[in-house]
Amino acid sequence: MYEKEKKELLNICLEMIKHDLVIGSSGNASLRVGDHVVISPSSVHYTEMTIDDVVVIDMDGNEVEGTRNPSIEKPMHLEIYKNRRDVLAIVHTHSLYASAMAILHEPLPPILDELVPKLGAGIRVSKYAMPGTKQLGINVVEVMDERSAALIANHGAVCCAKTLKDALFLSILLERTCKIYMTAKQVGKPIELPEDVVEDEQDIWEMMREF
Repeated sequence: MYEKEKKELLNICLEMIKHDLVIGSSGNASLRVGDHVVISPSSVHYTEMTIDDVVVIDMDGNEVEGTRNPSIEKPMHLEIYKNRRDVLAIVHTHSLYASAMAILHEPLPPILDELVPKLGAGIRVSKYAMPGTKQLGINVVEVMDERSAALIANHGAVCCAKTLKDALFLSILLERTCKIYMTAKQVGKPIELPEDVVEDEQDIWEMMREF
């Protein structure tokens, strides 16, 4: 079942490797299809993954199809889907700069015009929780309110969208902006966008999520 979606997931996982968002089998991705979730397997290197490795689960986390274990972060994916009806795809990364900011527990302020309309008005860091726990998902959902991304404390980052392609693009954008922010901090104090601009651009994010 869901052969097309499984192939799409495989391609996105390879793109995650290509863009240095993950290494080996770190991170994960999923796509919601009705009451089911197509999700990457646990502990399988993306370059070795086949369509038969991809797992299908229901919204309670029960395995519907597949011989592998679903990603350890299954609870986080399900928590996001249950709380965000606008989200149909999730990409979770362990990219260098986003992870560095997550380790610092430092949020990403609204510093670029391209950031807010795509990701929301500043990306926050979730409270720490053990990987693979429902609490991690709860913490992520809390800071992702009115945003399309979150930094996961001492862990990495997660981006969500209506398609896997868009979620991947947001992950690349988030990593790029984190790199710009941390580079700028080495020279001086980054200046945030004016408050009225952030409000207007947040309205654009709100409109875009409805499509």
